[in-house]
Amino acid sequence: MTNLGVSLSPLVDEARNALEAWSGRQAAWFAAAPGRVNVIGEHTDYNAGWVLPVAIDRFTLMAAAAGTQPGRLRVLSLALNEQGEILLGEISTPHPSLWVRYVQGVVAHYEKRGIHCPALDIVVASNLPAGGGLSSSAALELATAHLIEAATGRALSERGRIDACVAAEREYAGVPCGEMDQTIVEMAQADHALLLDCRERSVSHVPFALESVALVALHSGISHELADGAYAQRREECQHAASVLAVDTLRDVTIDRLARLESEPLLHRRARHIVSENARVHGAVAAMARYDWKMLGNLMVESHRSLQQDYCVSCRELDLLVDMALSEPGVFGARMTGGGFGGCIIVLIDKFRTESVVESMCRRYAELMGREPPCYRIQSAWGANEICAAL
Repeated sequence: MTNLGVSLSPLVDEARNALEAWSGRQAAWFAAAPGRVNVIGEHTDYNAGWVLPVAIDRFTLMAAAAGTQPGRLRVLSLALNEQGEILLGEISTPHPSLWVRYVQGVVAHYEKRGIHCPALDIVVASNLPAGGGLSSSAALELATAHLIEAATGRALSERGRIDACVAAEREYAGVPCGEMDQTIVEMAQADHALLLDCRERSVSHVPFALESVALVALHSGISHELADGAYAQRREECQHAASVLAVDTLRDVTIDRLARLESEPLLHRRARHIVSENARVHGAVAAMARYDWKMLGNLMVESHRSLQQDYCVSCRELDLLVDMALSEPGVFGARMTGGGFGGCIIVLIDKFRTESVVESMCRRYAELMGREPPCYRIQSAWGANEICAAL
């Protein structure tokens, strides 16, 4: 159980008060999970490669009380101002609201593992932007997992939670995701990034204390939707490329071997991104170990150009923000983060230039696009857990 941190206090108060007003009962259980940014290693997870995410100090928090209606899970989202109801006796029937399916899927997969969620009234409070590429969906899933465990007194292992949440997203939300988001949201350590080998499922915590540099996320204002087909299409293209190259996954391909795909330009570009991105992840780990922020920044820029030109998952707004960032003094590097098609970029900045860079970028983006990009200064955070809110 994690003690309540300062950054979570407003969310706890908001959820606790809303639950009492809505259901008439006091909260008995709390659970929270962080969002994440991926420093580098995009779309490599479902190709059995390597990724380097970090959990951030923005959270999805759940407060729950024993249910007022037997056999039903009632969920109220404060961010969306919507509520949904899940019939526990019909848990396998997908709910019409997509956001409710993330909760429903976790409940269903806990039930398959012998942990039966009781009737609950749940309020969800979050300061993570939905569709921002900061993994609000995985945060919702892992918060649900820890809430079920708090309410039942029964727990899965870290790996069991991750498996249940990945299956929930794939089967109930319809997103053929890899394991990166759920793994970092569950297993994160503060002041560290997490190097995940997605084939071996092994993790290493890489020191990443943001002292002389700052990491900032800026939201393009475009909400990405990964269940609309483009994400699945990229997976299919990678599988096709691997099949042509007679390997199980693109993880096993070297740059030299990519020449065999030159007769199929689209597959060649997709595979080239995966192969080069895996190499960039290892380069980033080495750069962090040496505090070589210039090298890390260069790798971030290379990653973005590859995502933009070879993998084709960026968009005009993301590219504009990256180009703006790179024109600012004190910026080491910038790239889109998340699945793409919208969402956020991250910018690595000299700590003493952060304020001036952000102000300039927000002003310039607003002049061109008519809106300022929401900006989030990132501090690394611990992973998901039950929250002790009895202060």
